[in-house]
Amino acid sequence: MLLLISHNIKAGIGSITEHKGNASITREKSVLEAKKDSSIDSMDTIETGKGEVGISFEDDTQVKVTENSKLVIDDFVYDPNNKSVGKLALKCAIGTVRYASGNIAHANAKNVAINTPTATIAVRGTAFTMTVDEIGQSMIILLPNLDGSVGEIEVRTAIGSVVLNQAFQATVTTSNEIKPLKPVVLLINESAITNMMIVKPPKEITQKLIEDNKSGSALDFNGLDKDALSVRVFIDPFAKFNELSVDALLIDYLINALEDAFSVGTFAAGYNSQNQVYIFDKQTNWQVQRTVKQSTTLLLNKDRGYNITLVQDGTTVKLQSADTTTNNISIKQGAN
Repeated sequence: MLLLISHNIKAGIGSITEHKGNASITREKSVLEAKKDSSIDSMDTIETGKGEVGISFEDDTQVKVTENSKLVIDDFVYDPNNKSVGKLALKCAIGTVRYASGNIAHANAKNVAINTPTATIAVRGTAFTMTVDEIGQSMIILLPNLDGSVGEIEVRTAIGSVVLNQAFQATVTTSNEIKPLKPVVLLINESAITNMMIVKPPKEITQKLIEDNKSGSALDFNGLDKDALSVRVFIDPFAKFNELSVDALLIDYLINALEDAFSVGTFAAGYNSQNQVYIFDKQTNWQVQRTVKQSTTLLLNKDRGYNITLVQDGTTVKLQSADTTTNNISIKQGAN
């Protein structure tokens, strides 16, 4: 009996070495309480609420799952006697996850696949964090290793890739069909990398997104593989607001879908220089963006109609979708 129990314990691919608050492990159809020394297996899903979990894999890969996050272990194969055949595949589905390379990545980095819903991260023996929001948009930040050295990662989508090779260099992916944001270096402490970055991105990221949109590079993408079920509003967190009102309670499913063209005033998808509004066709969604001194971006379902009022820096823009049944959204931003 003792031999059998010992075998079952060692059958895991890793274990929980740190635990705080509430967390769970979903294994097949069972949901298990996550606690220190719990075994981790391939195909497990680790979810946290108001808690954190640290995982150590057999090859010394270290992963930390922070509050309100979800990590999926897709694959793990490791033979300490033949490290070249090892394999590791992880996915950060939502929240913030920190990754530090182990023996598999050091021996053969091509055998490590780290993913988010909108990006694939090629690891070259280093540490980084992934912060993913509820529609899959991802912020990846390269971190220094424990010994102070800095490695390198490549962040890829189906359209292009960028390389991060400086400490606290970051990129953002909003869709697998969009190029990653050009890397920027964040003036930030590692302890500040939390889920709050979803609602309050670093200033360097916000400024870079605004610059790219003004230069027109945001027009390079052609689709979005996520279908948001509600209106999602992204506001520049460094702008000053007098009022912000988003009437989400008025959102209802419509009988008729919008036409292929999203009619706003006298133009469809594209850029209107008169009111400085970009409209991007993202397959199942429309992204409406206007940047004056502040930036406002709305991600809207195509199967609904909208009346939108944007007040920025004293100017008002009213937008209306092609559907006669509409939901009202009003956003007011001021300089004071």
